[in-house]
Amino acid sequence: MDGKPGLFSLLAKRMDWLGQRQKVLAQNIANADTPDFKPHDLKPQEFRRLIERQAMPMLRPEATRAGHIQSSSLGDSHRSAEQKERYETAPSGNAVVIEEQLVKVAQTQNDFNAITNLYRKQVAMMKMALRGRAQ
Repeated sequence: MDGKPGLFSLLAKRMDWLGQRQKVLAQNIANADTPDFKPHDLKPQEFRRLIERQAMPMLRPEATRAGHIQSSSLGDSHRSAEQKERYETAPSGNAVVIEEQLVKVAQTQNDFNAITNLYRKQVAMMKMALRGRAQ
């Protein structure tokens, strides 16, 4: 456990994933004129999987020999993958469609705002509960 109550931990993980996705989408837009560039996106985050991980203690693999286990700082949920379905590809081989990327950026921003509001409301509820106990 990372020291945060369950819901706060889930919200923080979601915010982290959304931040990473925003970076990937920004790279796609920045490379909109790069020949042969293929857009990338993160694997969708599965809420059920997050809940299962939260409920069960994490099993940590242990390397018995060097090179057996290789770790990633971002984990599987943040791994960038080439976008599978492409709307169109330019004659230069570039498959970035600015409009499509901007829609994804807007969706990511809306999701981030929703998570921020949930986080804020959760903090307000905890403050209210603590004030009620103090009286």
